[in-house]
Amino acid sequence: MKHIDEPQDSLYALEVEAKLSCGRREEKDSEYRRRILTTARNLFKTHKIDTVTMHQIAKEAGVGQGTLYRRYAHIGEVCSDLLRSTTSQFIASLEARIADTTREGTALNQMSEAIIMIIDFIDDKASLLSAINLIYTDKERFYLHKKPIYVRLHNLLAPLIERAVNQGEIEQIDVTLTVNTILGSLMPEQYLYHREVLGYTKEQFISGICRLFVKGI
Repeated sequence: MKHIDEPQDSLYALEVEAKLSCGRREEKDSEYRRRILTTARNLFKTHKIDTVTMHQIAKEAGVGQGTLYRRYAHIGEVCSDLLRSTTSQFIASLEARIADTTREGTALNQMSEAIIMIIDFIDDKASLLSAINLIYTDKERFYLHKKPIYVRLHNLLAPLIERAVNQGEIEQIDVTLTVNTILGSLMPEQYLYHREVLGYTKEQFISGICRLFVKGI
């Protein structure tokens, strides 16, 4: 007959306790992240992003500054985390729209819709993107074509161009080069430069991009 203090039982009890402790810690971390991001999102709606401080976020979220800084080194990382979740949702909605076989329209029409949705998203998140770009300007940049969002968008647009070729909407074309060129023109830095420096409106930018990369091909 076993006793509860036998080594194997003690080890089992310690393992269970460790798993429970880990679960509680993950739950607490998740709650802290939710509170921090919700607070930051609300503050960014009522204040300019560059005026919001880490101290302000910690105070409004009801967490210690140490807790905040263990998760985010600066405002740029908070902005990046906010953008990461909304970007994932946006890409999923774009994928679902393109995959919807009940919708009518040519491949090029779908390409136009996708471009407009991408630019709308960038325009809506312009303040976050500007803050992130400003903070990371002098930091090492990732290779553009390896960014997850770039890969997912490439995997969405390439089949549309291939279908346009196969259906006779356009002549044979280098699909990879074409998609890379389109996405390079749709990166946030390009849009923000045209809008904030050159004074383009969103509508002008959309019209120009569609004229070049939909009507133009």
